[in-house]
Order: sequence, then structure tokens, then C-alpha cells
Amino acid sequence: MTKFINKITWEEAILIAIAEYGGVATLKELYQLVPQVKKVSSNKKTNHNIRAFLHRMTRVSGKLKRAGLGIYALHDVELEKSLFEDIKKGKSKEEIFRGVRESDLHSYVEGMLIELGNIYGYLTYTADPSKIFNNKQLEKLETIEEFPDFTSPSLLRVAKTIDVIWFKKRALETMPKLTFDVEITTDFSKALHRAYQLRDFKITFYAIAPKRKSKQFKRKLSTDPYNDIRERILFRSYEDIFSLYKTAVKHFELKEKIIIEH
Repeated sequence: MTKFINKITWEEAILIAIAEYGGVATLKELYQLVPQVKKVSSNKKTNHNIRAFLHRMTRVSGKLKRAGLGIYALHDVELEKSLFEDIKKGKSKEEIFRGVRESDLHSYVEGMLIELGNIYGYLTYTADPSKIFNNKQLEKLETIEEFPDFTSPSLLRVAKTIDVIWFKKRALETMPKLTFDVEITTDFSKALHRAYQLRDFKITFYAIAPKRKSKQFKRKLSTDPYNDIRERILFRSYEDIFSLYKTAVKHFELKEKIIIEH
């Protein structure tokens, strides 16, 4: 790692940290490394300062560019397979997903769900940490530090296989609130099984798949024992998730032009 100097500025510390991560870094990574570079304590005030300088460096000085809802890159870094960049360039859903392999589409959906969960204030988890989204591994985007020990070991093993989970942290516990299983090619059996095993918890379950599979989902849900949880598990298309993510990208672009954080 680069040898750091004393009295380094916030902007210098951020640039060094992003360079250490290959020119693209998530907020999670910056919260971890920038305080070490700057030689300050890591806390909420420090994180606020990092976000404020990131805003200035992307909207004012142009030293950085956004590469995701919570991802930043050096201005001269070429971003490959970046959904965020494609949306900013005005590409349509058809243009973006034309020729995308099903395995990559699975990662796209998981990445969108993780970034959306982060901006909505949830702690996020994925069972596929090595998959890539917006040039970063999903483990660099998820914000859960350690999987919460909220139930028995057998049920925890089931929960850890869910593609994406949004957790809420309370004073004494962290509990799953929404779960998402991405079923691009499969028949919903795993998603329904996981939801049924966790049915006694106050969780809303989602099965994410291409729009054309909605009838297949309804048929599967009508069979025993899944019929008992038919009000708890919902179908959403990956097109729905894309629309929500696209709206979030446009919202953040507009917010950064209008709202200045000091």
C-alpha cells in the first residue's frame, strides 16, 4: 500500500484511497480506507465529511465521477459493463440488456437490489459476494458487517443462501425485513422453499424473474405448502427492478445539482 504523508487533505486522501482500489471504490471501501490515509478516527462525522468532499469532487472540480449509486471512480478511468454509465448515457433497457448473458443478468439484478437497499437505509447482504456489478464485487457493495444471529443455526443456513437480503438494525437486534431471490432460469422452487422456512418471521419475500415468468410463479405458489404464504411472497420482474434503479440514478443526478451538503 502507498506510504502516506501527514497533514494530507480530504481530497488527497480520497484520491489516494480510490487509486488504491484500482481507480474505482465504493462508499464502504472509502469509509474504511480514507480515515487511515487521513489519520483520523472512523465515525459518522468522518463519513459525512467523505460524502461532502465526494460531492464537490464529482460536481464541482470534476476530479471524480460516479460509477454507481454508492461507487466513485477517478475521472479518467474507463468503466466496463457499467449499468450506471449506460443509464446516464440515456441507453434504453433494450439496448442495455441486449446480448447480456443470463449469468450476468443475475448479477445485474443483485447489484441493483443491493445499491437500492443501501440508499433506502437498509443493511444489505448477498449470497453471491464474488459477482460483479458496476465494476465492483458485490461484497464491496453489501453493508452488513456480520450475518446477524437472529434465529436457529439450521434456519440461518437457509437465510444465508438467499440472493439479497435487506436488514433493519434496531437497538438490540438486526432482523431481515425484505428478501429477494433472483430466478432468471430456475422454476422458483428454491425461492419458495426459503420463504416457507422463514415464514414465522416478519419478512416480505420477493421472487425476481423475467416478466414472462409471472404465470409460472403463480402456478407454483398455488401448490402445497406454498399456498399458505401466498400473501407473503411477491413476484417482481427484473424489468421492475431496472425501472426503480433507473429512477434512483436520475434522482441522484438531479439531487446533486440542487442540494449541496456542507
